[in-house]
Amino acid sequence: MKKFVVLPLLLLVFGATAAFAQMEAAGPTWMLEGNIGYGLPMGDFKDGFDGAVAAGASGCYMFTGKYGLELGAEWVKFPTKASSDFTFQFIPVMADFVANFPMSAPVVPYLKGGLGVYFETAEVKIGSVKVSESTNDFGFNLGGGVKFPLSETTVIDIGARFHNVMTEDESTQYFTVGAGIGFMF
Repeated sequence: MKKFVVLPLLLLVFGATAAFAQMEAAGPTWMLEGNIGYGLPMGDFKDGFDGAVAAGASGCYMFTGKYGLELGAEWVKFPTKASSDFTFQFIPVMADFVANFPMSAPVVPYLKGGLGVYFETAEVKIGSVKVSESTNDFGFNLGGGVKFPLSETTVIDIGARFHNVMTEDESTQYFTVGAGIGFMF
C-alpha cells in the first residue's frame, strides 16, 4: 500500500523539478471549475460501500502558465452494500499545488496534490427518522488529468484523484474520476 502512495509522490516531485527547470514567464491567471464524476471506495472501505456520484467546484490561481494553487471542495456520498438506509458522505475542502505540462498540441496534462480537511457524515434511516453523526479528519490527495481547450478562456478537464483520509482507527481511501468545465479570466 505504501508503494501506491510513494510512487505518485515521487512522480510529482521529479515532474515538478523538471518542469521548474523549464519555467516560462507567463502572467497570472484565475480559473473557476465545476466537475462531476464517480467515487470508488478502496481497501477495507470498498468491502462495505458501493461507488457513488461525486461533484465538486474549485478555484485555481496560476502564478505562471505552469504552476498554481487550487482551493476546492467535493461531495461524495457512498451507499452501503448491506442496506440502502445507511450512507457515508465525504465533503473534502482541499488546498492543492497544480503543475501543468503544456505541450505543442492543444492538450495540457497536469498533476495536482495537496492537503485537506475531510468532513464526514454517517447517516442511518430508521423508518421515517434519520440519525447522523459527523466528524472531520485531515487527509491528502494526489491526482492528474488532461485539459482540452475549447476556446482561449474555456477548457474541458478530465482527471482522477486518490484520496487518503486519516480516520480514527485507520486510513479510509477512495478514488474519484470525473470531467469538468473550467473558465479562465
